[in-house]
Amino acid sequence: MITFKAYFKKEFIEGIRQYKYIALATGIILFSILDPVMLKLLPSFVSNKIPANLIHQLFEFKPKDALANYIKDLFQIGTLFVVFTAAGSINEEIYSQKIVFPLTKGANKSQIILAKFLHFAIAICLFLFVGLFFNQYYANLLFKGQKIAISDIVHVYFLLCIYYMFVISITLLFSSFTKKNISAGILACTASYSTALLSQFEKLKKLSPYNLILLTSNFGLQAAKTTLVITILLIFLYLVITIIRFNSIEVN
Repeated sequence: MITFKAYFKKEFIEGIRQYKYIALATGIILFSILDPVMLKLLPSFVSNKIPANLIHQLFEFKPKDALANYIKDLFQIGTLFVVFTAAGSINEEIYSQKIVFPLTKGANKSQIILAKFLHFAIAICLFLFVGLFFNQYYANLLFKGQKIAISDIVHVYFLLCIYYMFVISITLLFSSFTKKNISAGILACTASYSTALLSQFEKLKKLSPYNLILLTSNFGLQAAKTTLVITILLIFLYLVITIIRFNSIEVN
């Protein structure tokens, strides 16, 4: 566990020095505040183009609409921030020779991968917690209708955390197979967004991790059991492949 602790601490320090936490906070928290504000202002933006009676019909939002809009933007835009923040985690270690010194001191490669995964998982789960808290506060403050209760967003938080652990695992996987951050990022984004395409097929829907995003609109975890099991298995599989790949690379 010495390698794990050392690398977890290293990732934390690099996260501060390289502004990774700011990037993650921007992608996850910023939209939690902007979304309800923009939805509130939307009717005034289009008031000169659409008759007043239609504005009330088309743009009458409730707190839960603001939450749904935040989750949609989180998937579409927040995923980019998560992927490209983590995309260089492994290939940079290898191809910039940063890994040479720790390995000569007996560092365990498996623990390095697990430390990187857990570091990003904890950071993203923390930012998701803050993001959902802000979104709930501003959505309830700005919109009329049934308010979002804490109990309403507990399962949303859980499903989002598992989905983004999947995103991190697949990003680390591609980072271990590529030399450039941009290549790993593009491949990870393609794979992550492809899960949305897979969920369009009814028979394959439960097999797609994106189904976790869709199920955030349901209040309960019963319908998510199959998708949760498959997504957790995929996370485990991707981490195992990443570790095998990392172990097979000879670093001189």
